[in-house]
Amino acid sequence: MTRSRLFQALVLVALVAFFACSQLAVAQEKPHYQIKVLPRMNSDVPQVNPGPPANLYGLGQAFTAFALDSNSADAWPCFGNTASPSPDCSTIQDGGVVVGIPSYVWSFANCDADTNGTSNTKYVPCGQTETWYEDDSGTGNTFDLTYLLTATQVQSGVTKYLVDSGTVDFGPNPFGGATPPSDVIVFGDQNLGDWPGATSGKNNANCTANVNYPTSSDPATGLFIIQANKTCVAPLPGLVTFTAVTTVAQPIYTMHSTVAACGATPPPCWTVTYSATGKKFVSQKWNVWLQ
Repeated sequence: MTRSRLFQALVLVALVAFFACSQLAVAQEKPHYQIKVLPRMNSDVPQVNPGPPANLYGLGQAFTAFALDSNSADAWPCFGNTASPSPDCSTIQDGGVVVGIPSYVWSFANCDADTNGTSNTKYVPCGQTETWYEDDSGTGNTFDLTYLLTATQVQSGVTKYLVDSGTVDFGPNPFGGATPPSDVIVFGDQNLGDWPGATSGKNNANCTANVNYPTSSDPATGLFIIQANKTCVAPLPGLVTFTAVTTVAQPIYTMHSTVAACGATPPPCWTVTYSATGKKFVSQKWNVWLQ
């Protein structure tokens, strides 16, 4: 069995049409993804001066403390909103954010999915991945927003995977044309490696298998994940490297009409690749230490 952790994207923009209560929530068979749109307070982007080259720009990344609130939802990130304050950060002013404390050294025992109590029916995270970026891509809704998170570790001289989210396709990118540009955080509750009872071989445990893929339509009507065919192994004490790649690119759908090609999706189905034309991306990498 594989399990996709929670990934969410929260976006700070100034457009009134996207204010506070506007949100897109997609419940999936395994992951639950959510995009919330909140106002960006500092509308200080000069409209008369040239902007940066069209692209996505990294703002920060970390592995942070994880916590749930009284409703068993993530306690953070939590954004200040005096008009409609969240119980998790009701005293935070507009433009502020509450996040977990980032750390470099982490408990090996707490993060090792093989021994921390994680199973096929219970996922026990030890922290939360957070990546921030600004969307200055200028892309429209013909470009999809995708996200790929990996955690790797060199074991006996060989690079092994502890996490591979697969390519998470959120659908059309709603943030490329915002003025001022959108600041986005993608976060997910996380542990590392394999766990007892998980499927052996490729796309196991924290290496996510296909979700809603191949798609049942062109274009897809919801979030889907394309597996990376990686095999996750148990971590060891020592250095772990996280890499997050966020991309906006035009999807190319190819129809298939056989069960062999479609797998669990009834034919016809569609597989997806991404055009290099106009593609924009940002790669964010950071290390932690398991002790």
